[in-house]
Amino acid sequence: MNDRKVTSNVSDDPGQRGAAMLLVATILVALLAGGGVALYIQLQSTKSAGLVKSARSSLFCAEAGLAAARPIIARNHAGWADVLDEDPRNDPDWYPITGDIDDDGTPDFEVTIRDNDDERLPSANNTAVDIDRRVFAVARCTKNADVTREVSELIVVASGRHVYRNQDGGGGFNNGNQNQ
Repeated sequence: MNDRKVTSNVSDDPGQRGAAMLLVATILVALLAGGGVALYIQLQSTKSAGLVKSARSSLFCAEAGLAAARPIIARNHAGWADVLDEDPRNDPDWYPITGDIDDDGTPDFEVTIRDNDDERLPSANNTAVDIDRRVFAVARCTKNADVTREVSELIVVASGRHVYRNQDGGGGFNNGNQNQ
């Protein structure tokens, strides 16, 4: 007789079936979840950096528009009344001021004006009439639709009299110069 022992591939201990496989699967799921979280965080950081870059670019675009519009607004101060009256049908040709920075044929900025609070009490503020030759120039970047920025500046057009006296420290209305 042959007394050979027959061995089988199945373990005789029923408690050991698949325990290692379950441990490996659990570790694999944990590693995949950790990788997913790391990828999500990296993508959000990249998106945030892109938004910061776009915001800065839009701010520079608006500032460039304001710099380009300053002389146009000052040169055309006689037409401010037509612009401020809120009737777009009688706006002059130069208004609103638009410009193309990157030469792609599409306007990158738009500059408008609005009146400052220049009426004296007890009169109510009338934004359709300028009485002190001062308006706010508001430049808005239209280049980037996702992140728009707006910059405003008070534009003052001084009168033609006493130009040098206004420059010597006296201010626009010749007040505050203590050297005179």
